[in-house]
Amino acid sequence: MDADLIAGLVGIAALLILMVLRCPIAFAMLLVGTGGLIYFMGLDPAITYIPSQLFKYLAKFTFIAVPLFLLMGYFTFHGGLTGDAFRVARDWVGHLPGGLGIATVLANAAFGAAAGSSLAACAAFSKIAVPEMVRSGYSMRLATGIVASAGGLAILIPPSIIMIIYGGLTETSPGKLFIAGIIPGLVYVAVLSIAIIPLVRFSSTWKLQGKVPPPPPLRQRLYGSYKLWGIFVLALIVIGGLYSGLVDPTEAAALGAFGAMLLALLLRKLNWPTFKDSVSSTLHASSMIFLLLAGASVFSTFLTRSGLMALVTTAIIELKVPLLALLGLLAVLYVILGMFLDSISMMVLTLPFVTPVMVDKGIDFIWFGVFITVLVEVGAITPPVGLNIYVIKGVLRDQISLEELFLGATIFVPLILMVLVILIFFPELATWLPGMMTH
Repeated sequence: MDADLIAGLVGIAALLILMVLRCPIAFAMLLVGTGGLIYFMGLDPAITYIPSQLFKYLAKFTFIAVPLFLLMGYFTFHGGLTGDAFRVARDWVGHLPGGLGIATVLANAAFGAAAGSSLAACAAFSKIAVPEMVRSGYSMRLATGIVASAGGLAILIPPSIIMIIYGGLTETSPGKLFIAGIIPGLVYVAVLSIAIIPLVRFSSTWKLQGKVPPPPPLRQRLYGSYKLWGIFVLALIVIGGLYSGLVDPTEAAALGAFGAMLLALLLRKLNWPTFKDSVSSTLHASSMIFLLLAGASVFSTFLTRSGLMALVTTAIIELKVPLLALLGLLAVLYVILGMFLDSISMMVLTLPFVTPVMVDKGIDFIWFGVFITVLVEVGAITPPVGLNIYVIKGVLRDQISLEELFLGATIFVPLILMVLVILIFFPELATWLPGMMTH
């Protein structure tokens, strides 16, 4: 075997060993990638090349939207709009069988229109929705499972941090990706909501232990719905601006963050401590994301130099595997990777290999972006590294064990996979709206 290919295989083995040793994935990729490039290029050329490569890779105008959308989400949360969304949804559907669970799903969709992080959604609704569901007869396991799975709507309903990163990695328009996520997001809402009803009515394990409350008067429900005006305005600024072509994703992110801050000030929910918390949380999350992107850049460059990336992609293409089978294998791969890696790490590690294969198959990269966005969310709720689960655990602490959390979330995995199947057989769900955009 060629010495360069052996070096590539050694690099992958070293990365896996570092991951087993609990080295953060970003630092593991940077370390292995840097060592590999020094092996191929020599010390001085590598030290000169890597900083310029990182600047070229990270200094993309689109990536400015990442911290801005994160900041928008934190301002929205501190502005109390998350709780308002849940209470409005509860008033409208809380009297149905499984109504509080459905309300949680609907409120996550509303929150997703004003934020782009499933972790933020899980943290918010663990505080708001889980206690109320438990008081109404839901088991803790079921209540947290609903929150963990519904959190995926925050990265599917625009804006979406995952889609921005996918767009940057594949040179795909983030604006069109955002719009492409709207209808699949509604499908996701429908699938989860419909599944909750028989789950709480007929399942011996999940059946509710309590009476369903009567609906509030219609006048009260209509009056309470005005509380959604803030989320509506933010969604109009971001989604309406993108769809009309008046703003690009970065401008939409800036307007959204500024609008969310003004809204929180107007509602008298933003003070110095909450402002400081929003900014520091944004800096922390953004630093983690950009470190991952930096590590992926160096590591993928090393794999490209070794020839391993070209060898693997060529081998897959020459297998002439039918597209449906290929997508199925990709789904299996991502479910397995999701047991060990977070969503962004999965994308930055696999897309350099997957993208050439999808180009060969003639896949629409807007549709594929939605497909990948749904797929990586499966990993966020599966053991042992499901980040949504750890966020919920951090909020609820000793109220529930990790094992119970994972058991509650795992029953929703087939439902998320069902959304993927629907997307495969009805790709127009993701491509119709972007095709209607002005540019």
